[in-house]
Amino acid sequence: MRSNFPFIILIAVMMLQSCTTRKEMLYLQDLDKNVNSPLNYASTKIQPNDILNIEISDLNPIVAAPFNRNYSASNSQMSVEMMKLTGYLVTPKGEITMPILNGVEVTGLTPTNLEKKIKDRLISEGYLINPTVQVRVVNNKFTILGEVNVPGVISFTEESISLLDAIGLARDLTYSAIRTDIILIRELDGKRVVYHIDLTTSSWMSNPDFRIRQNDVIVVKPNKLKANSGGVIKDPLQIFGLAISTAALIILIVR
Repeated sequence: MRSNFPFIILIAVMMLQSCTTRKEMLYLQDLDKNVNSPLNYASTKIQPNDILNIEISDLNPIVAAPFNRNYSASNSQMSVEMMKLTGYLVTPKGEITMPILNGVEVTGLTPTNLEKKIKDRLISEGYLINPTVQVRVVNNKFTILGEVNVPGVISFTEESISLLDAIGLARDLTYSAIRTDIILIRELDGKRVVYHIDLTTSSWMSNPDFRIRQNDVIVVKPNKLKANSGGVIKDPLQIFGLAISTAALIILIVR
């Protein structure tokens, strides 16, 4: 028994190093403290390389038709992919070129702001009397990298989604993910902003800055065991079997 004692200690130490505590694993551990907290939303600003679908309508469809690119009776049934191909691509200078109106500055405006801007121009320049303008970004996407089950570039149709929605679209974090320091990278007003989010808490859920927007990048870091293994160990449970198998083999040899 004494001859086996060192191997038992070795296995125990390796198992303790591999284990992730409950406190490090569970999401939103203080959620009860933030029940009924107010929900805040922030409109997303239009950025270079956004693709905009702009629809202009009027009581008389004929007078509104020249202001719509590829206008047709079935325009409202156009697929998102077709909208991307026929939409207005925002230039690096933050402009789009529309029929008749020509150049329109859009960077820094929300879709709602741009709707008002186009409507005001149509009225003030005498083109339409009471137009309806709808603006939508149709190439919304985010990138999620690191310790998630399905990393990659993921599209979404909403103006913004929650961080938990984004993680769900990536099929959740892996067992090896560090949940206390999720990195969110965003381009905002021509600058790169970096946020650090602790998913084990819930206070961040009320912050509108932490909703996922167009072109956001989410990075999920691996824990020390996964990082030190160079990615060879995909799951800490693998080391359990390896340690037990190695110890059992050594015991048999010694005997």
